[in-house]
Amino acid sequence: MGEPVYSLSQAEGRLWQGEILENVIQIRPTVESIEANVDGVLEVVPVLHELVIVMSQDCDLDQDYKRRAANGQPTLPNIMLCDVYLAEVLRVRVLHQDQLGNKDWKKRIAQNQNERFHYLQRVEPNEDLQGVGLAALAIDFKIYFTLPTDELYARLRVGIRRRCRLNTPYAEHLAHRFFKYLSRIALPRDHAVDAIPD
Repeated sequence: MGEPVYSLSQAEGRLWQGEILENVIQIRPTVESIEANVDGVLEVVPVLHELVIVMSQDCDLDQDYKRRAANGQPTLPNIMLCDVYLAEVLRVRVLHQDQLGNKDWKKRIAQNQNERFHYLQRVEPNEDLQGVGLAALAIDFKIYFTLPTDELYARLRVGIRRRCRLNTPYAEHLAHRFFKYLSRIALPRDHAVDAIPD
């Protein structure tokens, strides 16, 4: 049957590339308060991310955690995260917004053949630190954000719940696809295609 896709998150310790977290709150200033800022005061709003996956490089996460523990000298100011959705929720949104059919979802997205999306199989209860498991998941690579590393570690102590993490090579596969998507190069126009004889 091969190696498992997921393993339990650890209750303590460093974050891992490919680790799924629940209830991540991002504090963002409102655009209105930025535009009206005359006295240095900003209005902020909390944004709840129900599920996210850590996308920062694992070697950076490891080195930063060790340096913080050894001498309080962090090396990673921010951690990159992608929102994670229940696959069925994202499927409905994608089919509605992007006019893709069920066939496209099954053949291209659910098989990770569409460069913008990444599909993850369900997480079994014995692979989940919370012991409940997760239904199949999906990621839209257009939706990502960062949080300050020290803030994310502080929030891990007071509300974020660790769930599971992707094992090798699944974490690396996800990272490769994500960074490949971000490295796309927009061309001003497509190449002209010569007529192909029948």
